[in-house]
Amino acid sequence: MEPSTERLKSDELLDEVKRALHEKDVVDVEEERVKIVVFRSGGIRYAFYGSDIREILPPREIFWVPSLPACLPGLINVRGDIESVIDIRHFLGGEQTDVTKCLIAIAVRGDFRSGILIDSVEDVLDLPLSSIKPPLSSLGGVARELAAGEIELGEQTATLLNIDMLAAKVTL
Repeated sequence: MEPSTERLKSDELLDEVKRALHEKDVVDVEEERVKIVVFRSGGIRYAFYGSDIREILPPREIFWVPSLPACLPGLINVRGDIESVIDIRHFLGGEQTDVTKCLIAIAVRGDFRSGILIDSVEDVLDLPLSSIKPPLSSLGGVARELAAGEIELGEQTATLLNIDMLAAKVTL
């Protein structure tokens, strides 16, 4: 074999190896993640996007105001700011608990700002965006309208609620 032919074959082999290695290059791109606040309301597990929840307040006195709709039990004072309080169980159902023992999640999204009564906070998670699935078709009524998706938490699921849809229901 001539040296030039041998060199050409080795160059071809090197080129082929380089191509194969180039094709195997893996770009490690981390998937977009979202913060989720998992809570219970009326004995049922739900979640909000973490970006919509500013803080969780301990139980406090809710001041009744005449002529408010049934979903608004009253107003609270948060460091000098007066905030409305939404009883989300009015829309979602579930067992009723004493509102004086409920936590209050302060939700802020765009021009909407209100407290939302919840029974307890179960977890705050940082999940891949792809882990949010479409809402279950078995959801009915207003819960279906408020659902932004479903997330799996081990063997259980939680319905991810849309604050914008809740705001629309309250302001109707």
